[in-house]
Amino acid sequence: MARVFLHVKLNTIACFLSPYCDAKMPIMLYEGIKTIVEEIQEGKFAYKPHIAASVHVASSQTACVNLFVPILESEYADRILKGSGVAPKGFDHIDRKQLRKGYCFEYWESSLEGSKGLLGDHSPHAGTDSDVAIAYRNQGNELCLWLIEHKLTEQEFTTCGGYRSKGISESEKENCTSCDIKELLENHDKCYYHKHCGYYYWRIMEKQSSFFCGKYEGGGCPFRSGMNQLWRNQLLAFELENRGVFFEVYFSVVSHPENCFLDKTMNEYR
Repeated sequence: MARVFLHVKLNTIACFLSPYCDAKMPIMLYEGIKTIVEEIQEGKFAYKPHIAASVHVASSQTACVNLFVPILESEYADRILKGSGVAPKGFDHIDRKQLRKGYCFEYWESSLEGSKGLLGDHSPHAGTDSDVAIAYRNQGNELCLWLIEHKLTEQEFTTCGGYRSKGISESEKENCTSCDIKELLENHDKCYYHKHCGYYYWRIMEKQSSFFCGKYEGGGCPFRSGMNQLWRNQLLAFELENRGVFFEVYFSVVSHPENCFLDKTMNEYR
């Protein structure tokens, strides 16, 4: 499986007009794609707008839609992605028969495991998903998927909700700071997410433990801070491959070139 982190330049207009906060479509959407986004939101692959999508001038989700819709709707999309130099290895063309014309936003694959998703963590209020998913064919004509996490002005990736939970006991919290990957793999119940929420993270991790063979300089669970989100997206990619849904799943992060806040976590995860 290929992995890459990339930077894409984004231009965002800064303005804030409160009367637009309750608008059906985020006011910061690029005018040229509003009709397409309306069609997306009326169809099977409608995405759930973030709470800040309409009230925040730097909404990462809205910026993501502004960036990707013009590219993915273009008749030159395959050429653009290949020319970017960051497309998955072997990328040939977008499979327009998959998803919504080959792509969708807020992808989490609900069809195989009911409403909880492949990681068992999906609910109306939480869960692992990718900001963009692009279905494509490789040079062998095999169906693959490109998952993309998009960040704009965020100072960090999402951290572990179990570690932050008000319901976690002192002893359980101590596990987060003292138990390493090996201990957590040997006893999943030491993780709040597994013991109290029934999430499948460590079950999937068992099958992929050989991949996570790098050296971690910190103490305790390496996934309690910003790496938690990267880890969960990686697990989603692995599970999609394991289930045979896609031949290969590729995971990327797009961040604003001037946003250096995320660099430490990305380098640490590498």
